[in-house]
Amino acid sequence: MATWQSFLKEARKFLEVAREFDRPRYGSQAVSNAVHAVIAANDAICLRLLNERPGGESHIDAVRVLTRACKGSPWEHEASQRGQQLSQVLQQKNVSQYQGVPLSDAVAGRVLKQAERFVEWAESVLS
Repeated sequence: MATWQSFLKEARKFLEVAREFDRPRYGSQAVSNAVHAVIAANDAICLRLLNERPGGESHIDAVRVLTRACKGSPWEHEASQRGQQLSQVLQQKNVSQYQGVPLSDAVAGRVLKQAERFVEWAESVLS
């Protein structure tokens, strides 16, 4: 069974690959990996604090489980902002993975920055 540590490690790897693809003409690939990074980081937080992972296909469910996991913790207030960040990155999943339309460098850069901040926050929560 996967642990929160293994999910956090995977988040870092996805983020590393996203950074590698953060160059012209590879926006969709960078964003796709950034999406996987925030999903894995969110799973790590939820597993560690709540002992469960978001299981649905809905991005709203992922945010809800994050909010519930952080309720009553020192991260409760910040979880609301981070949930919005998570949601914004997850909204790019279909565009980057299923629509076959290249994302602009500006969009990819913005999404990658959000993913980096989310993974860094997850690392601070879990340290």
